[in-house]
Amino acid sequence: MGNQCSRETRGLISLKEAMECVMGLSPFGQEEVEATSALGRITAQDVVARSNCPSIDSSLKDGIAVISSDVNGATPDSPIRLRVKGTITAGGGEGEAPRLTPGTCVRIMTGSPIPPGAEAVLASEFVTQVSQDEVLALADSRPGRNVLKKGQDIREGEVILEGYSPLGPAALGLLAAAGVYKVRVFRVPQVAIAATGSELVSPGEPIGPGQVAASNMVTLKCELEEIGIEPTCVIFKDDLGGLCHHFKGLLEDHDILITCGGVLDGDKDFTVQAMEELGVHMVFRRVRIGPGKGICMGMLGKKVIFNLPGGPPSNHVAATVLAIPGIKRTMGYQDPFPPRLPCKVQMEVKGQPDWTQFTYCKIRCQSHEIYAVPLQSKSRLHAMAHAVGLLELPEGKRSISPGDRGDVWLTEKQMMIG
Repeated sequence: MGNQCSRETRGLISLKEAMECVMGLSPFGQEEVEATSALGRITAQDVVARSNCPSIDSSLKDGIAVISSDVNGATPDSPIRLRVKGTITAGGGEGEAPRLTPGTCVRIMTGSPIPPGAEAVLASEFVTQVSQDEVLALADSRPGRNVLKKGQDIREGEVILEGYSPLGPAALGLLAAAGVYKVRVFRVPQVAIAATGSELVSPGEPIGPGQVAASNMVTLKCELEEIGIEPTCVIFKDDLGGLCHHFKGLLEDHDILITCGGVLDGDKDFTVQAMEELGVHMVFRRVRIGPGKGICMGMLGKKVIFNLPGGPPSNHVAATVLAIPGIKRTMGYQDPFPPRLPCKVQMEVKGQPDWTQFTYCKIRCQSHEIYAVPLQSKSRLHAMAHAVGLLELPEGKRSISPGDRGDVWLTEKQMMIG
């Protein structure tokens, strides 16, 4: 499938319009992979079970397999004596256990096949050992009790996951139980991150006077690694000819290019100009969000480009609400945007009514209510590092008062509530 977003909008657009453009992106293709290597991927088609689970009728408990009528009325004060015909453990076949006859039982372990003639399993806590060959049943066990029927969890031939399903740990366990060892998924795109600026130095290098570490690149790289992408990361100087050359090379070798910096109107802001020189179709240029308004989205054939601002909060917010969702959309995500949590707001947040304003926040639980706590007193980098989400002040609203409700875009997978 190719990407179908062909819209072009010049000037500032709303967050809603930008999100619609992101939703117009499509996956780059499909591939078949081993299920054990598919963590975090999205299914490209329905997945059908190849085997039953369990493959035979099996026990849910350690105990004894019984004929239900043999233990009717059994209690601790009126136990029923049964003769033990043997023991069966997990891994045995249906035909390997002795057949039960009236007045007999078989010791059985969890996951073991139900022996012929048995109707139920009496759990071990209701059984007293008399001798090697005899036990006392202290409770009854109706037909089907503690028995997992063949195919009860998974039936061979049934659809166990629909297309566009995310493959998390539990989903992969489901595939294993169903005998599925290969799965068709959407391809993970090849992504490049290009930080631009003559003042930038690579992480780990000494930072001299007037220089700045390329922290945006580090943050973005980690965000992409969390969704299974190992991006190419590079830093380029502010030079229009050099940027055109380098961007062209990256686009030849990658599906998606993310640039950081150079999107405004300064003397050294060459990124958008380089995009024009390369013939990139700009889907939108700038969005009415703060921070992050400088974000641009473009297409070069089927290639996708996101130009992000250089300021850390602007870069991070633009990436969180639009660029990373766009990348996830090309991976098959049906809803690629961060989850939103309605919260009461602990303190007033102000903004411009014709913009969508985002404020870094923590989440606090107090008196059975969930509160968003804006981190307005912290520096911008500290706020980014300590926040678990972005409190949204939507376009059309000038402020949110203490106690009013607002939506928090959750940015941390392990959300800490204080």
